[in-house]
Amino acid sequence: VTISGTAFVDGASVTFGGTLATGVTVVNSTTITCTTPAHAAGAVDVVVTNPDAQSDTLVGGYTYDAPPEVTSITPTHGPASGGTSVTISGAAFVDGASVTFGGTLAAGVTVVNSTTITCTTPAHAAGAVDVVVTNPDSQSDTLVSGYTYDAPPEVTSVSPTHGPASGGTSVTISGTAFVDGATVTFGGTLATGVTVVNST
Repeated sequence: VTISGTAFVDGASVTFGGTLATGVTVVNSTTITCTTPAHAAGAVDVVVTNPDAQSDTLVGGYTYDAPPEVTSITPTHGPASGGTSVTISGAAFVDGASVTFGGTLAAGVTVVNSTTITCTTPAHAAGAVDVVVTNPDSQSDTLVSGYTYDAPPEVTSVSPTHGPASGGTSVTISGTAFVDGATVTFGGTLATGVTVVNST
């Protein structure tokens, strides 16, 4: 940060909320540069103290921004191909924030307000992934395994494998990653009475 004022002297120290800054350089009598120390979020006083112990305070002169906090995501799962619109809830979201799912950047990120972000999931391999929100100041928060990419269904067999052209044959389809609400087509025509017994 750059501090402007008057009567700065070589050897001056700077504190932010009572904590010493590092890398203090008195450029000249009106300019000091330094690096802020860590501090809890909120406005703090900035104090410059010359070597002769004379000092001045800029009350509430610097504000530490709170890091983002991710509390939930809706929905919590979607296809591995991505493209799912999701809403992320939390706190201290800032315009320009980015979102990653399993390390891959989401698209269409919109910071609706400080507690809500909407975005579109990128494609990713199936499984649970971390969701990370990063504000423009590089502060971030992670919702560990906050989103799950569903594996696509895989059909391995149909029993029986044939029946009359009039339809009406009860068949059992075997495979993996079947989900309630799945549909089945035969030659492009929807089957009836579809029951997902289990994931296989």
